[in-house]
Amino acid sequence: MLKIIDKTVGDVVICKIEGKLSGIEGKGVIQDKVHEFLNKNVNKFVLDLSKVSWIDSTGLGELIASLSSAKKKDGNLLLASIQAPVQSLLQMTNLNQIFEIFDTVEDALAELK
Repeated sequence: MLKIIDKTVGDVVICKIEGKLSGIEGKGVIQDKVHEFLNKNVNKFVLDLSKVSWIDSTGLGELIASLSSAKKKDGNLLLASIQAPVQSLLQMTNLNQIFEIFDTVEDALAELK
């Protein structure tokens, strides 16, 4: 089961995602969380992927749709602390060219300040 733990630091929402980011476990979950905060006029996000062990095409779609939603509201969505298998998939699909990716959540937060 995909789990998202969110906390707000200043005007940035950090979403720690735990589990497999797939169509089976997580379809719509990240988008729902992002829209929940966008509706509250919060538009800066850091997704902590340190506990995501697997991602499939549906999960990639979730990330892309969430980034698009944030950008439409003049915000941003950064990725942080990505495990090697997920990082490899982002590189193979060239999504590492679309997302801003940081080694740590702290580095991503510094970018958004």
